[in-house]
Amino acid sequence: MPRAVVVGAVVLLLAGCIAPPAGPVGRADPARAGASPQEIFARDLRFIYEEIRDNYVNLAYKEETLGFDWDELYASYSAQLAQARTEKDFFRLASLFVSELRDGHVMLWPYRGSPEVERRLYDFDPALQDLFTVRLVEGVPIITETELPLLPVGSEILTLNGLSFLKLVEDASLHFFWGATEQAAAARVLANRLYFHYLALISDPFPAQLEITFRTPDGRLGDCKISPQSAARAVRPLPKLDPYPTLQIEDGIARIAVPTFEVDPKEFRTRLEQIAAELKGAGVEGVILDLRGNGGGNESFRDLLSYLVSEEIVLAAYRYRQSPRMGQVYPLRPLYETLLGRRLRGVREEGYSGWYCWKVKPSREDVFRSLPVVVLTDRLVFSSADRFVGAILEHDLAVVVGTEVACTGHGLPTSVLLPSGGYVLNYGFQELRDAQFGHLEGRLRQPHVFAEQTLADYYRGVDTALERAMSLVKQR
Repeated sequence: MPRAVVVGAVVLLLAGCIAPPAGPVGRADPARAGASPQEIFARDLRFIYEEIRDNYVNLAYKEETLGFDWDELYASYSAQLAQARTEKDFFRLASLFVSELRDGHVMLWPYRGSPEVERRLYDFDPALQDLFTVRLVEGVPIITETELPLLPVGSEILTLNGLSFLKLVEDASLHFFWGATEQAAAARVLANRLYFHYLALISDPFPAQLEITFRTPDGRLGDCKISPQSAARAVRPLPKLDPYPTLQIEDGIARIAVPTFEVDPKEFRTRLEQIAAELKGAGVEGVILDLRGNGGGNESFRDLLSYLVSEEIVLAAYRYRQSPRMGQVYPLRPLYETLLGRRLRGVREEGYSGWYCWKVKPSREDVFRSLPVVVLTDRLVFSSADRFVGAILEHDLAVVVGTEVACTGHGLPTSVLLPSGGYVLNYGFQELRDAQFGHLEGRLRQPHVFAEQTLADYYRGVDTALERAMSLVKQR
């Protein structure tokens, strides 16, 4: 049997062994049944400390760049455990500890397999999250959608239950640091309405009445009071959004929205092929790839890049931390990478695997390469989406318009169950760098053209960044 066939068969067999597990690894500590809450909190905090110390791929880099010592941080947070009287107290403390890493892939959340823990922490109706939508426009929190007639769209939200809304978002972003910069984390808090989760964590119980103060576009002050139960009943189910790329042609310009890379790779490729075929006879002047809000996903971003590159490129270099947990969960991962031909020459350090790389080859379809292409970004672009934008900038594949993009140098996120059985810690084993082995984690990439929504344009119904992108396409 030919060697290529054997290798291919082995790769297919290994493919099912190298994907992240469907649920968290590890198990709850049986001894927790007879322990006091304070003992359980202490065990969980120490577990977080040891799990990150022994397994997290970017710990040494974070200690160097952020200027902390993980052992000293643990000692500091451990000393605060005496003030943790409730689950909410502990979760706030532990979340802050994890967020010291300033890594959007490292997070702590309630274990979905123990729904009672999530209900106790977030003791509000999840439907409240769809009550209204807030967006920061020139630093002002603007209500862009609402289900409450007394809360006008376009108003600035000032307070929520007596708390400054901006301060609430800032504090929440420290606990839910789901981004690579403070601005990105705040943007994610707003997009995911995590201000309700944080309000629940600092309230025991969740407020019996929501009190919102706001300022209308003409400067009038107003307030809105509603019970959470009434508010939840007022919410209409949101339409299900298409996760795959969609095409819209306007004024001779093709705008392709790419909301996520958390997709089925085969279906993603099929959708791209359909769009490329439609563009062939459309006579468009150029293409705008709108990645705003794209929080990443899997390696499907490489399929989109293949439509833009004219020759094979090395997209990124990566390696794994050879840790106890990595060996337990992904023992065959290095073999899989080697069989795929991804090995890359580079200095191998103690405690890490050798280097591997992602490559992208040009697609046979050249419709994108024959047209001016603009990529739209914002601060919600994250994970594999920020690597897409980084590759665009590094290889000069298109004009990038929007805000800065904070890079992540961390992959293969995996969930681990804490000893209490109530919480899950998420972190990764894969360190991602650029093709020259330069660090990516936490680094900012500036767009070719900075463009962000302005208040003046918002009130005129104009999408500032999109208008700038369309203007650039027409100029080219």
